[in-house]
Amino acid sequence: MVKKLKIWHLVLALWIFLVLQRYELLFQSLQLFWLSAQLFFTDYDFISSHFNFQLVDSILALLIMIAIPIALLLPKPRKKLFDYRLNVSNGFIVFLLFCFLVPTLFTRQHPDFQQNIGEIKLLPPLSTKYQIELVSNDKSSDGSLRENFLAVKEKVILKEFDENKFFVRKYSWKDNRLTFTQGINKFSLPADSIKSIRSEAIFLGTDEFGRDIFSRLIFGARISVFIGFMSVIISLILGLTLGFIAATGNSILSAMLNRLTDLFLSFPSIFLVILILALFGNNLISVIIVLGFSGWMSLYKIVSGEVASIKRKDYFISSKKIGLSSTELLLKEVIPVIMIPVTVNLVFQFSNVILAESALSFLGLGAGNQYPSWGSMIEKGQEYINSAWWMIFIPGLVLVLTLLSIHNIAKELNKFFNPKIS
Repeated sequence: MVKKLKIWHLVLALWIFLVLQRYELLFQSLQLFWLSAQLFFTDYDFISSHFNFQLVDSILALLIMIAIPIALLLPKPRKKLFDYRLNVSNGFIVFLLFCFLVPTLFTRQHPDFQQNIGEIKLLPPLSTKYQIELVSNDKSSDGSLRENFLAVKEKVILKEFDENKFFVRKYSWKDNRLTFTQGINKFSLPADSIKSIRSEAIFLGTDEFGRDIFSRLIFGARISVFIGFMSVIISLILGLTLGFIAATGNSILSAMLNRLTDLFLSFPSIFLVILILALFGNNLISVIIVLGFSGWMSLYKIVSGEVASIKRKDYFISSKKIGLSSTELLLKEVIPVIMIPVTVNLVFQFSNVILAESALSFLGLGAGNQYPSWGSMIEKGQEYINSAWWMIFIPGLVLVLTLLSIHNIAKELNKFFNPKIS
């Protein structure tokens, strides 16, 4: 039975789970999308002032959830993308891609939301906390389009801080008043000021600031996958272009590019990356560019070697004689032939970039403190390794599983394209 499971089964199961768990949120996101579209045509200045990444992210999550069942129902996309045997490696990668695409559906807590540090910090996995929500003093809505938009946006967008919510580990009722402690302070609130009290399980524990580790892992996956994907694209463009130029250009240019490549390959590229980021500063864009520019060498070797062989073939010589430009030769004659080794190399490169990004974040040279990162979580966890082992163990385990899964997929691709490999 397990051997018959396909990737699309897992995709469908995750989709159904998220729909059942977040159907109210998805409906609110649909309302937000409709109200935003109306305001775009009727009150552009207002909607543009509220336009941000979180708003776009919430709407995109809705569109992705609509697109998934459509892709599964269409036979051609399903056969090409999802109709492969499910195993641990590709199953984990599917879950990672879901975290990248729709993180706000997996967790409804902002990764930087601090939950009463004195009470909630360093809680172990599977702990329980209580969320006390106070009655809001907001004025009632007048039913206008603006007010409706703001009300729905308040429910959909994740917030870093909410003054109407308290998180405690225990509370009690006395004389119709709610009593709870925060650190060494004791508080008492009248019953009519309490909107709701609900218990919440802390699945993977909290860190030193009371932030939920599960939420930070989910959003950290988005950063790692995004940096890996963009860096691999840069490496692909550089490797393809320079490799083609070296193989088809004059001997002097080819020799210069080969010596430059050998120079970069003569020492670990991570040292060059650390030096550049330490000198010129680190942020999300700089990390992507530097990692992209440091990973093109292996792809260059593959492309230049393959093109050197292809350019002696009759079909390549004929295409060149009929007047195809260098760009047309690369796109029409070279890329289709070298697609297999390039694809395998890119998958391996993707795992290398994720590892490098985590290492840079561990050293404080990653995408910055404004983004959660697995490497920075591991770095913070080493300070609490004796009192809060989960802070370093869980992000480290996720990172190792990610690297192993990508590596196994790359090996499976290599065996699939090269059946003679044992």
